[in-house]
Amino acid sequence: MATNPPIFIVGAGRSGSTAFHHAFARHPHVSWVSKILDVMPKAEKLNAAVLRGLDSPVLGAALKKRVIEPGHLKPSEAYAYWERIAPGFSEPFRDLLDTDLTERTKANLQDAIERLTIDERPTPLHKITGWPRMGYLNAAFPDAKFIHVVRDGRAVVNSIMQIDFWEGWKGTKGWRGLDMTDEQQARWDASGQSFVTLGAMELADMFDAMVKATALIPADRFMEIRYEDLCDDPTGTFANVTSFCDLEYTDDFNQSVIDFGFRNTNTKWRKDLTELQQRQLEAELAPHLLRWNYELAFTEPSS
Repeated sequence: MATNPPIFIVGAGRSGSTAFHHAFARHPHVSWVSKILDVMPKAEKLNAAVLRGLDSPVLGAALKKRVIEPGHLKPSEAYAYWERIAPGFSEPFRDLLDTDLTERTKANLQDAIERLTIDERPTPLHKITGWPRMGYLNAAFPDAKFIHVVRDGRAVVNSIMQIDFWEGWKGTKGWRGLDMTDEQQARWDASGQSFVTLGAMELADMFDAMVKATALIPADRFMEIRYEDLCDDPTGTFANVTSFCDLEYTDDFNQSVIDFGFRNTNTKWRKDLTELQQRQLEAELAPHLLRWNYELAFTEPSS
């Protein structure tokens, strides 16, 4: 096993977890996977060489300026790599549970985390989006720590609908392979089969899975942060995060967090969507918005 327990960043897509991941990867004691493993899933040694190069007094500055900062080798989810290690991991039609993990895949995952972690950076840091997969990963790494990055679901759905790989425009056939319940179908039909409502239903399923998965993880190994709070106070948030992860919060890392430049663009959903669409979106997500203390704009909380 790796020297230190792995840290897994989880959350729905478009929730700000990528920015959080990229900033966290600047910590000098965490190992992470780069885009190299997206293109060459067997290039573990090359990935390790990049990490060692970043720490080199001679190569470090040049790598950061010419390779990392332009985005060529930024931290990645590297699903092509993980799919090779754990078949089905990248795009399951439902959340992955502890009962889905085979002994062979468990050994593969443990060996992979070990290979991806260099001695100079003894804490593995990895990010996944979509289904939380926490039960599955916890079964493989019973000492792992999980950080859930959550964002206002209205901003998340608005962002999801603007990316080219959202397949909700195809209707439920593009809806992650999920079948609607009769009650969901009735709500969707009542909305005029609104694509905004469909996107919100998809996100609500992700949120439901996250709530269930969270209950499986002991409180001392699970942390939740709101992206809005991270944007408001990045250094305070990362001071808490590093403490939770048993990592030192150095002055250099503090400065790198300041330099990262987090931006909160949550107001876009109000500008981009009509009032009807805003109401449809909020009506579908209201219970989850209240769960994470987001103020409702239209919907009265149920008593």
